[in-house]
Amino acid sequence: MTARLEQRNRKRNLVVVRAGDNSLHAGWLNRAYEDRSFNLVVSYYSESAFSSHTAERGVRAVLVKGGKWDGLYHTLSAVSDLDGYRHVWLPDDDIATDGDTIDRMFEIAGNYGLAVCQPSLTHDSYYTHFIFCHCPAFGLRYVNHVEIMVPCLSGSLLRRALPYFRETMSGFGLDYLWCRWPESGPFRAAILDDIAVHHTRPVGSQLRHAIMAAGVSALDEEAAMKARFSLASRIVPLAYAGITADGQAVAGQIAMGWRMLRSWRSDMSSFRDRRLARRKTAQVLKRQLIRRLDLSLLDEREDGVPG
Repeated sequence: MTARLEQRNRKRNLVVVRAGDNSLHAGWLNRAYEDRSFNLVVSYYSESAFSSHTAERGVRAVLVKGGKWDGLYHTLSAVSDLDGYRHVWLPDDDIATDGDTIDRMFEIAGNYGLAVCQPSLTHDSYYTHFIFCHCPAFGLRYVNHVEIMVPCLSGSLLRRALPYFRETMSGFGLDYLWCRWPESGPFRAAILDDIAVHHTRPVGSQLRHAIMAAGVSALDEEAAMKARFSLASRIVPLAYAGITADGQAVAGQIAMGWRMLRSWRSDMSSFRDRRLARRKTAQVLKRQLIRRLDLSLLDEREDGVPG
């Protein structure tokens, strides 16, 4: 794809999705264009899905082969007015949500000055880390890690991160970086519990075949990203502060751990597997109690920006 993408109607925010034949992005457009705060770019990796695309105001469609993140690099690099957007959301295409939720996400991100954030996940979602599941006691939790499934990045942080998208199909390792750059840092990365989205398919199923066909290993991509920034180990997601649903501030890993545990266990019936959910809540608490939180910014001298 070489043509420049232009959105003639200015919106404050942008959503860009890598989409296949079963993409759920149509549900995100339930609000009239005039009433929503975002434009949408649908970057298809499936030729059949691209050929079936129906034109709609505020929506651009392109065909870009590859994985999620290298495909996003090529797609975003062709958006001529990318610098004009306040926040950009980069969800997987198997996220079930609506325009009201997306608009609320952008509103919260702007109100709190967040550089990177994500909606919480409904209790019936497929997940990698339980901590990202919706925690009803909170409106927002400040964290050291925002996952690659549904990240929302500020314009300045996206400009910082974009060159790294080119070298990864899976995106593994990006979530170690974007919470620790100068454009983000402490109290600028969060899980938004005021909203929740449903991740409808098993983790890692999106674009798996494209990655395998390219002979790429997600773990190798993660190792390369860690080596570039001299990161010795995997980052464990931790919540170190939060704002409760009624607006009260909570500070400290231990306080957050106990508050999250009580909140989740107050209604275990909403989880797909209650026994597993109980084990996972205990695991989150243990990590909150014993894991060391590192919020140090990445050293610019270690930052070998891709050429």
